[in-house]
Amino acid sequence: MRPWLIGIPLLVFGFPAQTQADSVAAEATLDKAQAAFRQGVENKPRLLQARKHFSEATDGYWQLHEQGYRIAALYRSLGNAAVLADRWPEAIWAYQCGLKLDPNDRSMREHLAFVRAKVLYSPSGLGRPDAEFWPIWLYRPGLFAWACIGFFFYIALCIGGTLAFAARATLEGHYWQTAETVLIIAGLFLGGWIVISRPGGRRFVIAGALVAALVLVGIGSWQELRQAQGDHAVPLVVLAANADFHRGNGPSYPKHPVLPVLPRGLEARQMHRRGEWLQIRLTTGETGWVHASQALIVGS
Repeated sequence: MRPWLIGIPLLVFGFPAQTQADSVAAEATLDKAQAAFRQGVENKPRLLQARKHFSEATDGYWQLHEQGYRIAALYRSLGNAAVLADRWPEAIWAYQCGLKLDPNDRSMREHLAFVRAKVLYSPSGLGRPDAEFWPIWLYRPGLFAWACIGFFFYIALCIGGTLAFAARATLEGHYWQTAETVLIIAGLFLGGWIVISRPGGRRFVIAGALVAALVLVGIGSWQELRQAQGDHAVPLVVLAANADFHRGNGPSYPKHPVLPVLPRGLEARQMHRRGEWLQIRLTTGETGWVHASQALIVGS
């Protein structure tokens, strides 16, 4: 895993409002973290020494996160350094944070899968994350992408429909056949081929295509909003260390009968918080309580 140069995004597109002194301090922190990463690479044959440098790089990138920077490249670098420092629970957290900002970063998604394989899940499979159903090579549209898809599809249909009806009124032969072919393709997508043969059927095809496009955009946008609301209501947490899994919010409560101890790096959802204790739900549905100091909250 190579370090990623993130200095330019941090200084130009850094989100927190900062004074000149803050910017200089952030740049110095970044330079120090990148220098530590390079030292780790140079000392890679000496494992313990290399891990020390990678750990220093991880701390530097983490400090930038605590200063308010929320940039996918920063989390990618933090995750890469944490993996090489053998701090892979923090790497899982970093990659998850980065993928929230850039869900189409293929390298981060591949690195996340690699680090997840280090987690010592229960032999029963309880708490193991579900397999990704979305192919890693397939683009994952966000809200903005769905809006663009809907807009361009709408414009294309309007232009195509206008040209088709204009061609029908003024032209015969090859040009009309071309326009008709475009309409037939749209009709096949929507099931509009059923009405093409009817009088005025092509108008229904265009209208149906437009409605389907709007429905598609609406469903995609709704899914994205639902995911965002879910992440806010029940945020993802990553266990930074092996954690006792209690039935209540305190050490006096009994431990879970099947999973008394959760492995570090395990991912779950935070349901509630009471004082210093978090109620979490595992991916397989089990619920219990862990101490907040043992959990890293994605998005915090």
